[in-house]
Amino acid sequence: MKIGKLNVAFVLLGIFLSFQLSAAQAMELKFGFTPVLSEAEMREEFQPLMDYMTKSTGIEVTLYIAKSYGDLRDQMEAGKVGIGSFSPFAYVDAVTGGKIKIIAQSILDYSAFYKGLIITRKDGGMTGLADLKGKRFAFVDPKSASGYVYPRAMLIEKGFDPDKFFKETVFSGGHDKVILAVLEGKVEAGAIYDGALAIAKGKGLKTEELTTIASTDPIPHDAIVVRSDLDDVTTKKIQKALIDLEKTEEGKKAIAKSKKKLTGHILTDDKTFDVVRRTAKIAGMK
Repeated sequence: MKIGKLNVAFVLLGIFLSFQLSAAQAMELKFGFTPVLSEAEMREEFQPLMDYMTKSTGIEVTLYIAKSYGDLRDQMEAGKVGIGSFSPFAYVDAVTGGKIKIIAQSILDYSAFYKGLIITRKDGGMTGLADLKGKRFAFVDPKSASGYVYPRAMLIEKGFDPDKFFKETVFSGGHDKVILAVLEGKVEAGAIYDGALAIAKGKGLKTEELTTIASTDPIPHDAIVVRSDLDDVTTKKIQKALIDLEKTEEGKKAIAKSKKKLTGHILTDDKTFDVVRRTAKIAGMK
């Protein structure tokens, strides 16, 4: 009888500890972002948001800076990151895995959309896309909407095959790195998002030496997603904190110094990003 009671006690203890561990894990979530700025700038940009999210939800929300656009998808599918801010094409690519669901969209400078730009040096003598033939060109990342997918689609629609048009193409890994590559003459031109120039200027880069020779169609800003297996209560807490960001004093403080000019979030759904899917199809991507 004593042995039976002891076994029951161990079983109950195991259940209790398992419950406690699950509860502890549920109370800590990583919020992942694609690397649009340097690591130091990413921490400066998003740590205040993490602090706000933690206070607003009662959940410990910590920052995860993805190594690449694809890395964020990998980390979320592996269950290591619970919340993610995906650039538009990275989102439409990642959602096909069935492991994430969209809960909001970022608003930057009070707009839900932005554009991709083709930049070059003013002293380079280039004024249009045709002038890029045979030149060295820098994209950001294969999963970057403004830094690859949209510019590629634009070139194709103008009758230029991006696989044959340039002398050489490189992926710099970040919008800031594309700007540097153009300024330093490592490439003659490059693709960035329209807000990158203001950030670069704020860092002291000589953006006045650059000119824009083309811009893409409007692109929806980043999709905010959670893992599909995250419980509804936690998901709603996260979503509410994001939507209420610009409505509370704590939220306003969290984005007051945003270099990306984050001004809030809105409710959205997957259909918002159908335009990205259509553009990716034009660009010859899945």
